[in-house]
Amino acid sequence: MSITVVIPTYNRANKLKNSIDSVLEQTYPVDEIIIVDDFSTDQTEQVVRSFNSEKIKYVVNSFKKGANGARNTGIMLAKGQYIAFQDSDDRWLPEKIAKQYQYMIEHPSVDLCFCSMNLIGSKHGIVPKRHVKPKEIATQLEKGNFISTQTIFTKNKVAKSILFDEDLKRFQDWDFVLRVARDYNIHHLNENLVEVEVQEDSISKTIKEVEALKEFFTKHPYLTKTHLVNKARYYKILVHDYIGQEQATKAIMSLLTYNFYRFFNKVINRRLV
Repeated sequence: MSITVVIPTYNRANKLKNSIDSVLEQTYPVDEIIIVDDFSTDQTEQVVRSFNSEKIKYVVNSFKKGANGARNTGIMLAKGQYIAFQDSDDRWLPEKIAKQYQYMIEHPSVDLCFCSMNLIGSKHGIVPKRHVKPKEIATQLEKGNFISTQTIFTKNKVAKSILFDEDLKRFQDWDFVLRVARDYNIHHLNENLVEVEVQEDSISKTIKEVEALKEFFTKHPYLTKTHLVNKARYYKILVHDYIGQEQATKAIMSLLTYNFYRFFNKVINRRLV
């Protein structure tokens, strides 16, 4: 069985080598590594060429398409029967591919297998916090994402049929697995096999997150009617909208409602992230 790894990258020359090394050092060798350079302006090409590996295919986008577009380029070029995704600034543990491949062989009805990941940097912890049973994955995904692209090992036909939404600015991995869960079988391999570096949040990043949430809920409007956590997110969006419209009373009422849903969600639900 052949395996393709897709790595999108943009101006990560200083971290890309460690990411590629972690793929090449897998105890179960992959057959193809497609590195999609999203029109970088740094030394990315020199880093890739330094490996001199026949497994590596280096593709440069003719214009900047974003991470989603870069991943889709890799998916469409992938020849492996299975596809795994790696990011240019994260690291796989040596047995990641071996363990996920073995799981898929032992469970042939599974279309996508994801593992747990270890967050390092400004945030620490394991995601998801516990084993997620197959029958609860779809429902839990409605509450929020716990399947990052670096943890995914999926059948080629699944990736090609779903693809990443190139119009979404954020939450593309959440959108991807939500759509996979509707038509395919997802399982969780409850082992920490990926290390992900998390950068510190900023005020500007928080504002962009609200804008991205609005865009995401526009695509998946049913989510705002389900689960306390999504109702809290919806009112968080309203708070920012009303502040921008200088409607103080509505902003305050929305803030109170947001805190209400947020509080009871913490009391009632056990979060996976």
